[in-house]
Formats: sequence, structure tokens, C-alpha cells
Amino acid sequence: MHANRGMYAEEIINRTIDYYLANNFCLIEKRNIPIKIVKTINGSMIVGKLLSKSTVDYCGFVNHKHIEFEVKQTNNPNFTIDLIKEHQYDYLRLAFRNGSLSFVVVHFSWCDEFYLLTFDWMDKYININKTKTIKYVDIKQQCRQLVIVYPGIVNLRETINELRVGV
Repeated sequence: MHANRGMYAEEIINRTIDYYLANNFCLIEKRNIPIKIVKTINGSMIVGKLLSKSTVDYCGFVNHKHIEFEVKQTNNPNFTIDLIKEHQYDYLRLAFRNGSLSFVVVHFSWCDEFYLLTFDWMDKYININKTKTIKYVDIKQQCRQLVIVYPGIVNLRETINELRVGV
């Protein structure tokens, strides 16, 4: 049921990073899930075993800034932190504390808008408001919107260039 959740958002980000790489703008990579193939069924299906918990979806460098980020998509009018696995949230925190620009790209599919939520902003919001749900209106007012600047390409690099790094 949830197998394709977030695929549109990741496809847009993947197209964006492919475009950046092809034009030598920056280096951003999608991480692979650590899976060991256990067996093949009829030559077309595989059975795999998860070797370890994954970290976050993407990592890289943009103009000497190290980045770590996760991509999420929601049909809801708000973003719930429960969409981020606890070990991923902890990883974003650790990366942030070590000088990385850590963030989550959220796609609100109901209005087809992308936003970049920095880890520090998100963590402060959760702690101050004592909630795991971040209101769309607050994201819209306080976070950076990623806009489609070319078919299938968002202004991720330009937005990252405007942000500060680390603690």
C-alpha cells in the first residue's frame, strides 16, 4: 500500500541531481539501500535481506557545503515527523552537529509544493511547540520553497547556497 509513497518527490529530486551532475554544478548522490540478494525467482524476481538500517536518502557537496537530506511526500495539509524514521532523524541531527547542512525536502502533493526544512528549524519547532506535526502554514511562512525552474528540475542548489551550515 505504501510502496510508492514519495516516488514523485524523489523522481523530481533525482532528475534535479542528475542535471546538476551532468552540468558540473555540484555533487549530490542518492544512497543505495544496503540489501543483500538472497535468491532469484524465475529470473525476474529477487528476494533480498536488509543488511542494516539506512541513513538518509541523499548526501553530497554544494559550493563547499556538505549536505545530508531526506525526501518525504505527504497528502496531508501538515507534515508529521513520524514520516521520518527515528534513526534517520538521529542521523540528520548528528550530521548537523558535525557541520553538515541537514534538511528534509517535503512535497505536499495536495498543492504540489516542495519545501526545504532545515534540521535546526525543524528540531526547534518540534521542541518549542511540543508536537510532531508541523503546520503547513508555518512551513510556508518560515521555510524555503523549492520551485520547478525547468521541467522536472527544482531550484535545490540555489536554495542550499542561501542557507548557513552547521550549528
